[in-house]
Amino acid sequence: MTFTRRATIAFAAATTSLMLLANTAMAESANKQKVRIFYDTFVTGNADLLDQVLAQDWANDPVNPGQGPGRDGFKKLIPGMSATFKNNKFVIEDMVEEGDKVVVRSTYSATQAGPFAGFPSKGRDFKIMTIDIHQFNSDGMVVKTWHLEDWLGGLFQMGAFEK
Repeated sequence: MTFTRRATIAFAAATTSLMLLANTAMAESANKQKVRIFYDTFVTGNADLLDQVLAQDWANDPVNPGQGPGRDGFKKLIPGMSATFKNNKFVIEDMVEEGDKVVVRSTYSATQAGPFAGFPSKGRDFKIMTIDIHQFNSDGMVVKTWHLEDWLGGLFQMGAFEK
């Protein structure tokens, strides 16, 4: 079988691209991999995944309404979120690691299936942007998370302020 010069160059370019993608995936740090598990928790509703990611004395800022202290306090919120929001999806748009911190810019989308923040469900889909900073300890566990979500925009999309 004879390859033309153009076919050979295209094959080489495709092979190089695949190798670069594979190396990038393999090169992802353990901290970034753990952060992905953190977001998987919300999609699967499996709060036990947080045991792999969050230190027992983990803290977040700001604290979520009704949240108890530490990892266990946060885990108790997951079933309620799973009941309130269906078709959960987190898309990690950017993930940057610097020192002991991983910063994530993501998009969260879901369908409101139950009451949220005192507003009844209208069954609407919504999409919000989130930014989180996760700080790791020397054992590779997240000890602190700072987070910001566009819940006001989400409430508008859910129809919370409509008459």
